[in-house]
Amino acid sequence: MKNILLSIFTLAGFIALQAQVQKKPLIEHFTQASCVPCATQNPMLKTTLDAYGETNYVRISHQTSWPGSDPMNAAFPEGPLDRVIYYGVEGVPDTSLNGGTTGFPNSIVTSSSLASAATVMTPYSITATQTWANPNELTVNIDVENVTGTAISSADRIYVTMVEDEVVYPSAPGANGETSFEYVMRQMYNASTGEPSATTGAVLGTIDAMSSTNFNFTITDLPSYLRDKTQVSFAIYIQNNATKEILQAEKTYPTEDIPEIIFVSAASATTAGSGYCDYAITPGIEFTNNDPNTTVTEVVAEYTINDGTTEQQTFTGSLTNGQSTTITFPESTLSAGTNILYSEIISVNGNQYWASTASVSIPNDTYRRLNSESIPAPILEGFEDGVIASNVGYSRDLETAIFDADASISESQFTILDGPIIGLGAIGGFGNSNRSVVFQFYAIPSGEMNLIFQKVELGSNSTLTFDHTYRQYINENDRLEILVSTDCGSTWTNVFNKAGSELATLTPLTSQYLPSGVNGWLNNSIDLSAYNNMDDVLIRFKATSAYGNNMFIDNISMNSTLSVDDVARLNSIKLHPNPSSDFIQISGLTTVENYSIYNVLGAKVSQGTVVNNQSINIEDYSNGIYFLKFDNGNTLKFTKK
Repeated sequence: MKNILLSIFTLAGFIALQAQVQKKPLIEHFTQASCVPCATQNPMLKTTLDAYGETNYVRISHQTSWPGSDPMNAAFPEGPLDRVIYYGVEGVPDTSLNGGTTGFPNSIVTSSSLASAATVMTPYSITATQTWANPNELTVNIDVENVTGTAISSADRIYVTMVEDEVVYPSAPGANGETSFEYVMRQMYNASTGEPSATTGAVLGTIDAMSSTNFNFTITDLPSYLRDKTQVSFAIYIQNNATKEILQAEKTYPTEDIPEIIFVSAASATTAGSGYCDYAITPGIEFTNNDPNTTVTEVVAEYTINDGTTEQQTFTGSLTNGQSTTITFPESTLSAGTNILYSEIISVNGNQYWASTASVSIPNDTYRRLNSESIPAPILEGFEDGVIASNVGYSRDLETAIFDADASISESQFTILDGPIIGLGAIGGFGNSNRSVVFQFYAIPSGEMNLIFQKVELGSNSTLTFDHTYRQYINENDRLEILVSTDCGSTWTNVFNKAGSELATLTPLTSQYLPSGVNGWLNNSIDLSAYNNMDDVLIRFKATSAYGNNMFIDNISMNSTLSVDDVARLNSIKLHPNPSSDFIQISGLTTVENYSIYNVLGAKVSQGTVVNNQSINIEDYSNGIYFLKFDNGNTLKFTKK
């Protein structure tokens, strides 16, 4: 009897020593802020995971580098890239569950696949905590335990990833319209040393029976790009590097209980002149104290326009919970072209901290203004001359016009697109050039885009011509209007208005339309004779998305017919040498001419009078393109480049 009882107790002890624990599923989600399919797939993934319960899984969102802009990837590209290479990911959206083969998120992560993953047992148990000493010092403590009675080494790497559980932008940071992102990878740390950028993890050696290995490190240099420290947590997982199997995963949880943090918020209170020709601006910031335990007595704020001179203001006073103040800066002047106003709060209560950089980093304000002086016709724009970064393929760098669109529409959705850079070949009008302007209705649920040309001086028999190609998705009514203004945009007259099938140049296509070669392009001509011999005429291409398919425009031309005498006079006037570095001599003049010289932004750099064969000194000018405008009071005013 004793022998039998002893055997039973020994067996029970053996079973206890060999017991394993439930594996917590790890979801590695590959996505991108400019990926249109991601915007469709991601909400479905969130629904599945919310139903499963956030304490029952660990998730990391790897914001990748394709197919367009993504500020989260730009902040820390190394981590997502390493995991992309590790799993052989070839596109987004993509997902791996517990280190398995990747696939579409909602095929890999389902209620049944999560339930199945949760039944898998493992000898590893992970316990992890995070502790804030202050807003700039964070300690991570990790215990990896072997719960069995046998030494184990099947997991040979431990990975520690800092994530922000929720990253929210006031407007879409990429091209797919998403503004909220979950469990975003922000940094990877070496569990043994605490060193950042440890994309390949750290060694996890053999763990003896019923023993544990501890990792403990303190971060004193947190990433500057974190948007909200109260959303920071850590995903920890151990993996077999050969098979890629995840043996266990765990996470810490964010907290608002961070010493020395003050909860505040800020918003733009800037006022600017209306219209495209009013250059006045008064920057301002509305600041609010949201902290029930702290009175704000000092706020330092600053702004800059186009990375120019930084202007700073300091508020002193007393703001209790819920109270606000407006910090106003002196009036300033905008430049012709695109002006980007950067505003931010520098410190609160003598350099104390706040929880969320998102709440105190005001979204950049963009103001677009036209040149002060008009350009005589003709204006010919084929979009081939602007500077486009070779790794991007798009740009709004244009001397003859400005781009103006709703804040929700990203630059990549309404821009000059270079076909060869993005692998599409010649996407210009009729396949004759590399570039055209894209209006990406396919990715824009709604919104307005405007291409406004600089003020033009028209002669007689004035016309506007342009090429375009457009396909509907099914039967949507994406719209193109062309409007004319003679009062710098205060009022507009519609001279072209087409939408849907009337605008289309090809049959519908239930995938994203991209032009290829000659087919599908149409040349358009619009009579502008109502504006003959007028100065300061604005031409505006206005596109309104109905979430249909893409439109491309190229070869925009504004022409006027000159008299025989005017043509002869224009052709007789010569500038030489051109280009020049010291002086320009003018020949072919028959009278004394008034002249003004402008840079490409429309700013006047000099003026005077000139006679035939007289030289104008330009040796003090910066390198660039200038326009020499003549006006002697005759009907014909003209410009030389």
